Amino acid sequence: MRRKVTLVSVVTTLVLGFWFVPGLWEARQADAQQLGTVEIGQVAPDDAEELARAAAPTLSPEEMEGLQMRKLQLREQLIGVSEAVVGPDAMPMVAGTPTRLTLGDQVQFPGNPATLVVGRNSRNTNANNPAKGSTLAEPAAANNALRVFAAGNFNHAEVSNDGGATWADVPLPAGPAAAPNLCCDHDVVIDDASRITFHSALYVNSTLSTGAVRIFVRRIPPAANCSYSVEGPVANKLPDYPHLGLSKRFLYLSTNNVGSAGGFARMTRFNLDQMENCVAATFTTFSQPFATFGQRVWVPGEGANNIETMRWGQRDNATTFRIFSWSEAAAAPTQVTRAIATSSAVDPDCRGGVGNFDFIRTIDTSLAGFGLRTTSAPGANGGPGVYAAYWMVGVDAAHTQGHVHAAIFDLASLALIAQPPIFNSAICFGFPMVTANKRGDIGMSLAAGGRAGGGGTAAQGYVGVDDEFTTGIGFFATVALTATGTHNRSDNRYGDYFTIHAYEPCEKWFSATNYGRLNGTALANINSRYVEFGRNVALQCYRAHAQQLPQQ
Repeated sequence: MRRKVTLVSVVTTLVLGFWFVPGLWEARQADAQQLGTVEIGQVAPDDAEELARAAAPTLSPEEMEGLQMRKLQLREQLIGVSEAVVGPDAMPMVAGTPTRLTLGDQVQFPGNPATLVVGRNSRNTNANNPAKGSTLAEPAAANNALRVFAAGNFNHAEVSNDGGATWADVPLPAGPAAAPNLCCDHDVVIDDASRITFHSALYVNSTLSTGAVRIFVRRIPPAANCSYSVEGPVANKLPDYPHLGLSKRFLYLSTNNVGSAGGFARMTRFNLDQMENCVAATFTTFSQPFATFGQRVWVPGEGANNIETMRWGQRDNATTFRIFSWSEAAAAPTQVTRAIATSSAVDPDCRGGVGNFDFIRTIDTSLAGFGLRTTSAPGANGGPGVYAAYWMVGVDAAHTQGHVHAAIFDLASLALIAQPPIFNSAICFGFPMVTANKRGDIGMSLAAGGRAGGGGTAAQGYVGVDDEFTTGIGFFATVALTATGTHNRSDNRYGDYFTIHAYEPCEKWFSATNYGRLNGTALANINSRYVEFGRNVALQCYRAHAQQLPQQ
């Protein structure tokens, strides 16, 4: 049973949409660059009327697209200063072994245990909903056996009770009065102990000067048992880029706070038991101002749902990786830095598909970290496990295409042990999303397409696994196509809200999302996929649950 965590405090002051304890303490270390502020408090569930409100205000597709573009511009205003940080001399760069692109297999057990098997690859047709969908699809999902809850841009949510074969629309309520519009940036996770699903979404006002994040608690999707309005609304602060994560006892929310009252990265952890029971929940925040390193965005590391430490990372500069470790017993996270091989933040040429448009931009490869994801993988490699980080980079002396860099650390000591790139001389790779299963295997959902000089394919979705059947540590020998695409947007945007989690309840497999634009660039051409996949060695585990609805 999960042990409850109690913070002994008296709550009296309202700040940033949370109830804070008066005063705060700073997590100071010898290195002045490790400054961060910690605050504690409590947040109550929204009134029941919040969930009963009418649907979020209906904006036209053009108005929603305008909101998205202005939000991107807020991010990009800070990108230039994020690159102006000098790091130590780089470690040697190694070209590595190229990753092959394949089609997924569907084979019979026992067969070859190393075969990468795609169990389901279902199209999410609600992503094509003309009142709610976007050509910047950014799909998110989590499953509990046959039941899948999913969401995506602009403001669609849906549930499937047959593994994604069919979908039922889930209406979402309006936001707080100061931020009524459900904009975008959905994330979905599931607590594998309780089988409760958490869904976060960003709400904004029409000028993007104010925003708030709402976290929905869904014990049996699609019903929302309660919700919590967090990170706002506060005038002139937009809590951009919200992402969710889990450790044993806490739910984590990261935000990239921009606007005239923003300018900081924040990680907040909530008491998980309290949120699942829809009661007032204690929380702790850790914030780092952009003044320290420039704009840096954080995302909770995957794979921590069964351990007692949440980790996440950032690139301080081109050759320094910073790891944050927040033990459940600690009031604030600790930090270490590790020297890594240099990473290029240049904008790669990844043009392809009909019209020959690019799909990777400078903001994706920048030090800010929009293209960086990490996972803890306990027990991987026959030892204590690894902490693995992957991020998008541009062309460099060893690689002729835009690709993905990796840094693999020992989970106990956080010593660097491998740096396997994901690349191919004929195609660009980008947007890596990673997690770990209970065996310590690392699963990935990513995009590939385009090539330097143009004439490549459009961006398409792929999945892969790193485990005992792949050479080295953290290396993906092959990735399987799951979301075919023929077109890219003309503005080079692709999106960065894929998800991947351990498949529930057979946590030896994975469930993931990705997408492509198939036979056109209109909303009807969005090919949004929900995918279940893993190695053939664990196929029987997957099959034991793949046709079952969870018990109520």
